[in-house]
Amino acid sequence: MSEPTPTPEPVNDRAARLPYGPPFLVGDPAASRSGLGDLRRQLARAGVVAEAAVARPAGRARELAERALDRGARLLVAVGSDEVAHCLVLALMGSDGPRHPDTVLGLVGLGRQDLSATFGLPDDPERAAHHLLGERVFLADLGRATWTGPDGAARTEVFANCAELGYPAEASARLAGRDRTGKVGRLAAALGALAATRSTPARLTLDRGAVEFRLAGLVIANGQFSMGRMKVAPRALPDDGRMSVMAFEGSPLTIYARSKDLYYGLHVPHPSVREYQSTRVEIDAAGPLALSLDGVRVPGGPPLAVEVLDKALRVKV
Repeated sequence: MSEPTPTPEPVNDRAARLPYGPPFLVGDPAASRSGLGDLRRQLARAGVVAEAAVARPAGRARELAERALDRGARLLVAVGSDEVAHCLVLALMGSDGPRHPDTVLGLVGLGRQDLSATFGLPDDPERAAHHLLGERVFLADLGRATWTGPDGAARTEVFANCAELGYPAEASARLAGRDRTGKVGRLAAALGALAATRSTPARLTLDRGAVEFRLAGLVIANGQFSMGRMKVAPRALPDDGRMSVMAFEGSPLTIYARSKDLYYGLHVPHPSVREYQSTRVEIDAAGPLALSLDGVRVPGGPPLAVEVLDKALRVKV
């Protein structure tokens, strides 16, 4: 007896589940060892065959994403670290807006990504697969950062989550790709950031004026979480057309000492923390400060200017 012929999937059902086409998954090396395969299997159970690629190193994710876009992919999924997510954002978005207006960004953090936490997206592959199906998207703002490169020339790049200076930039960069729940890794990142950071006089210019103070660290946030899923900017909203600006006065040790409060978003209000909301942010400093975008160190530093690209990024939720 011959095997029964499979019933064809109704076209309208497939279109409803995959309105942006099959997802193209881009993972970091850690995801290739744990998480990426599970996510593909969960999608397969839902009848979705997802192509996947591993970025080795994670910075190659942009190249892989651009190749997928050239082949017609419309749903790019960052699996793993914020560096992978940042690279996919750069593939999708130029300094003036979308490179591909009909594309969507998916986020599966696997416990190693700050950006996905702001949207409340799950880390486990089973639940994450569900969020990659259907048509629901969130229209998120982007930040556009312009700073001074090592050669003295201006550089411009977009970010989805945050721009950081000083201690926060050092801590986030050292946490890149790590499990954010591991205490040893978090402690090593914090101590390394302390050793590498000094406070410096700075001038911060916002929509409603300017302030001068001694800066230990700055987070210009579109999302609530940074520095290893700490709730650094508890009042940040990624679709309100503004950046949440968290300026830490004093010394880097002051920030480190309040790590527990930072984790839960309980560090404000406090005399050593200045909190603002602004559509444009400019910062100049007397001394050098490390700069990171979405947790990725970039060469150069202040002066730095950030402005908002309103609802420019479509995030799959």
